[in-house]
Amino acid sequence: MRVNFEALAANFIDKQRDPTFTATMPSGAPRFQTTVASVLLDAVRGVAALLVCAYHVRYLLFMDFSQLTVHRSLWFLPYVLCGLGHQAVLVFFVLSGYLVGGSAIRSIERGKWSWRDYLLHRGVRLWLVLVPALLIGGAIDAVALHRHLAPALYGGLVPNHMTFDVRPNMTWKAFFGSLFFVQKILTPVFGSNGALWSLANEFWYYMIFPLGLLVVRGRYALWQRLLCAAACVAACWFVGHDILLLLPVWLLGALLAALPVRANPAWVRWVAVLLYCPFFIAFSRGDPSGLNTRDYLISAGTFVLLWVLLGAQKPHGEEWFVKPSREVAGFSYTLYLFHTPLLMVLAALLVGDSRWFPSLPHAAVGLACFALAVALSYPIARLTEFHTAAVRDWLAGYVLPRGSSDR
Repeated sequence: MRVNFEALAANFIDKQRDPTFTATMPSGAPRFQTTVASVLLDAVRGVAALLVCAYHVRYLLFMDFSQLTVHRSLWFLPYVLCGLGHQAVLVFFVLSGYLVGGSAIRSIERGKWSWRDYLLHRGVRLWLVLVPALLIGGAIDAVALHRHLAPALYGGLVPNHMTFDVRPNMTWKAFFGSLFFVQKILTPVFGSNGALWSLANEFWYYMIFPLGLLVVRGRYALWQRLLCAAACVAACWFVGHDILLLLPVWLLGALLAALPVRANPAWVRWVAVLLYCPFFIAFSRGDPSGLNTRDYLISAGTFVLLWVLLGAQKPHGEEWFVKPSREVAGFSYTLYLFHTPLLMVLAALLVGDSRWFPSLPHAAVGLACFALAVALSYPIARLTEFHTAAVRDWLAGYVLPRGSSDR
């Protein structure tokens, strides 16, 4: 299965809310999290998370566009917009490379790198939402399997391009494999939550990138650099071909963090967005299985878009887009991890082992399922994701040396 989103992918990132985070901006510029650029990146992350959720609603509830025999022109645009899940994950990876990779670059360049600090921050960010997602998603799947809901759907027999046989994945091995980010390497993803594939990518990119950077830029002795090099090579060998194929996408984000930022007027950013959207859609229409050059082209286009958006260096005010961008991005990780098992059980109850031909009433039901997944993710995020900084700071008092401030 190729897409289930990222983002997070998708994506997975709280650095731009970190009080110590500053993008590559001129001296004297405002802190990154106070700028319009920060809000715009939040908007990109939020839209990417919503696209992944819409992708799964479409594939679970509605038949493929190629199967439509009437009203094809009427449904063309909705099908296109609801078919961008994998591309949204690529956006998450570029954002992650920029925020997390950029943080690692700055820490190493300033001589303040600490593995203990770095792993604490990454671990809290990932596990605070992942643990309840595994438990709640597993409980939903267990009830659905016990009640024999839509056996073909949960058995991976419905040709919707995203589901698989769930029952063999309901094991403690799969649970702990997903908990420790070796899904799709040593174990399958846990339960029906195929979206978990991208977390393994994220985690191992978090490990591989600083290991490689410490070899060439770290203030280490030769033996320490050699040790980092060996660990980097070992990690690349361990994760295998599939995860390494998307590493260049993540590295584009880290490269973005190393580039200088040029201030630009709002009209330049609008032009960039208007050019990017058709580019994004056009290059998303390819073979739905496996990686291809279109993925790299979309990632390169995202790199350029984000570089332009980072030119919004002025402090944000009360613009209309600030609050919705912050709100949606604030629970995007929770939405990503929780929506798939929920949508699976809704699909089992609504369409069973089949899929609908699109109609306006069915589209309304699909929209309601999308809204329900988003709405239920928000209170879960209030209990988990929204407390990331507080939990991280509380744990830091126990595991970090006094005075440590590197984020």
